[in-house]
Amino acid sequence: MAKTLKIVFTLKDQKTATYSIPDPKDGLTKAEVTAATDAMIAKDFIRSRGFGAVDVKDAYIQQEDRIELA
Repeated sequence: MAKTLKIVFTLKDQKTATYSIPDPKDGLTKAEVTAATDAMIAKDFIRSRGFGAVDVKDAYIQQEDRIELA
């Protein structure tokens, strides 16, 4: 079962950008994600289409199952 951490950032132009991080560590907490994303926003590390991120709109882990065909 594949897992991906999805972080949706709100940009300065009020549009969003979604970053996907494969295989997040087990037991990852919202507090850990918030601390990391706050640091990235403060350093203007997250940019998309020329605009920097101003906030995190959403963050979640998406699970995907692969089912082989018979």
